[in-house]
Amino acid sequence: NDVLRLIARQGGFLGRKGDGEPGVKSIWLGLQRIRDVAAGIKYAKESHDL
Repeated sequence: NDVLRLIARQGGFLGRKGDGEPGVKSIWLGLQRIRDVAAGIKYAKESHDL
C-alpha cells in the first residue's frame, strides 16, 4: 500500500487525510513518470560511458 501511494504521488495524488485511496489514473501517470525517469538515468549512464 505504501509503494502504491508513492507511485500515485508521482502521478499527482496528494494523499491528504480525506482523499481516500489513489485512483487508476494517478497510479498510471505515476508509473509512466517513473519509467521516464528510469529511461533518462539509463540514457545518462550510457552516454557518460562513451
